[in-house]
Amino acid sequence: MSGALITAYRSFNNILKHLPVEESLPEILLRVIELTEKTFNYRQTSILLFDKNTKKFTPFTNKNRHQLCRERFMVNPNKIHFESICEKEKIIISEHITTNNEYRKYYSLKTINSVSSCYGLPILSSRNKILGIIYSHCSQNSLMTDNEYELLEMAATICSISIEKNIKEQELNYIASYDCLTNIWNRRAFYRQINKSIKDIKFKNKYIIIFYVDIDKFKMINDQHGHRFGDRVLKKYASKLKQFNNEKTGAARLGGDEFIVYCEVNSLIEANIKKNSILSELDKIEIDGVLITASIGSYCIHASKIQDVSIDSMINQADMCMYKEKHLSRSL
Repeated sequence: MSGALITAYRSFNNILKHLPVEESLPEILLRVIELTEKTFNYRQTSILLFDKNTKKFTPFTNKNRHQLCRERFMVNPNKIHFESICEKEKIIISEHITTNNEYRKYYSLKTINSVSSCYGLPILSSRNKILGIIYSHCSQNSLMTDNEYELLEMAATICSISIEKNIKEQELNYIASYDCLTNIWNRRAFYRQINKSIKDIKFKNKYIIIFYVDIDKFKMINDQHGHRFGDRVLKKYASKLKQFNNEKTGAARLGGDEFIVYCEVNSLIEANIKKNSILSELDKIEIDGVLITASIGSYCIHASKIQDVSIDSMINQADMCMYKEKHLSRSL
């Protein structure tokens, strides 16, 4: 075993050692690229990540490290499909691109990116699912040595472990932040986001307005039409509120039939416009011939006063306003 390969092994082991507690996926993939290129400096390395939703491969780039993301061998995911190649679960070899039919659509890359030889390995999950492809390529026609092949296998393994870890973390973050029935924020995520918004507007001439939404006679709806119908009602309201989500507005389910929305606005007029738009969207929703209404209360506060009021207090104020609206509508 060569000294270069031993050094690479140690470096890869170091990445694995710190994987559970350090670095984001982009940083780890960048380290893999840097390590393989440093070990065999006449070759470049590229990683394509597979998106299972779009069924396409996209080139990996690290936006935080522009100086290290120089022009590399890239493919057009809209024109080139690697599914059939990846299913072979073996190395994709081309000592010379223009002599390999699998790379026929790449012939232009020889002149565009000065790529003559290219070797690739599918990055496979622990369940043999495609996660991406890692490529080693250079401008000369060349054979890959046993050491280089072994290095590429190690790199593909590190990529696989890192990508799977990232997927699991995203799944756990989603479970921790979203309501499992309605797929909008839960209480925990709402508090986190509104805290962030409060910090952003503290020294700006803006307002935060909170809307408290309560579905009218929801217990009666459940009793008369069943809990499955009740779940449909909750999902419908959640989908309506989700339409308002953007960088300055967020909706969450607090629990039961209660929802909450916060919004950054520039003026009280804008706050009133936002309130009317939410009211018109939620007013008299019909599901299977059943007419459903909701009561909405609001609380608006200027950024200059926000440090004197807790989030819980703001929510309580909106809640009290909602109950006034509810009792007022019943008395009419």
